[in-house]
Amino acid sequence: MHIVRAVQISDIQNIYQLYKKIGEQPGGIIRVSNEITIDYIQDFVHKSISDGLILAIAHPKHEHQIIAEIHAYRIHISAFRHILTDLTIVVNPEFQGQGLGKLLFTSFLTKIKTSYPHILRVELFVRENNTNTVQFYEKLGFINEGKHNQKIKNLDHSIETPIHMAWFNPEYNNDLTY
Repeated sequence: MHIVRAVQISDIQNIYQLYKKIGEQPGGIIRVSNEITIDYIQDFVHKSISDGLILAIAHPKHEHQIIAEIHAYRIHISAFRHILTDLTIVVNPEFQGQGLGKLLFTSFLTKIKTSYPHILRVELFVRENNTNTVQFYEKLGFINEGKHNQKIKNLDHSIETPIHMAWFNPEYNNDLTY
């Protein structure tokens, strides 16, 4: 059985190993393997713990090995204080197709609904040609807010268009100050 849990600072090295593996997969996250540094991982882990949300699933037999992770955080601009952005989700390729992405994502959104009433929007980008992932996000309640035409240039020099998607927290409370 897979358990979703909050990420701790002590998970950074294990998250780094997961991201290095994911970075080797074409068409996955926007960063390629050589752009995934320990500094990059430390940065988003610290931001997400201090002013966002970060969850993970550990290997069922090796509790320190992270096999899936999701995070988003607030940027420090007052007008955007109601937004969690730069959402990224990764699942170890060896564990894909087992429902871990759905489990992690639904846990993430449930946590926003129950514990983050000051957050209205959760934002992410997805490659337009990744239709299965677009449909997955739509089933979770994300809406397509438009394309960023020819924004991604891949290592093979091909150009792709990402779609900006957002999910809106039905439990948002505009009266809260954060």
